[in-house]
Amino acid sequence: RTHSHAQRYPLIPHSLKSKAAAGGKRKKRMSSSAELDLTGTWKWTKTEGDTVQFLADQGYSWLTRKIVGSLMKSAYEKTEVITMDGKNYKCEEKGLPRNPKHTKTIDLAIGSNEAKEFVYGANRKASVSVRWSSERKDRLVFTTTNENYPKIFFRYLNDDGLLVEEMHVMDKASGKPMAGSLIQYFRKQ
Repeated sequence: RTHSHAQRYPLIPHSLKSKAAAGGKRKKRMSSSAELDLTGTWKWTKTEGDTVQFLADQGYSWLTRKIVGSLMKSAYEKTEVITMDGKNYKCEEKGLPRNPKHTKTIDLAIGSNEAKEFVYGANRKASVSVRWSSERKDRLVFTTTNENYPKIFFRYLNDDGLLVEEMHVMDKASGKPMAGSLIQYFRKQ
């Protein structure tokens, strides 16, 4: 029986899928009434998610998806130093797979709708902005523009106190996250 792409890959963020639908145990978002504060030094611990579909959502070939999808989950050194308050977010990032010397700094005003340009990958440019996901301010939502496949990603703390970054390609028609995901976990140092 064939299913449409929408039936196979619903536009539901990974963190919001039920355990049964996701096929296993999922960490929930912390349910706290306190405003999210990610200030500190965070070290990458692992990458999960449907990276092959994440790359497919961006139009990559089957071979590229298989090779790069595996590379995205490989162990590497990455550290992020974050400073934030209720209105500002700054992240100094160091390290990527196959490029431990990579550095990038993003400094954003939360909820200002101001997008800042940054360089990623092979000297590609995009713009990013950030806002709170709700009045509870327990999750940040980042969106990119000025690229062929805009991204939406969420940053929050799970019940284990890990910083979770959950990235999806944004469906251009609906503006909602597509099924493929790149989910990174960071532990506070």
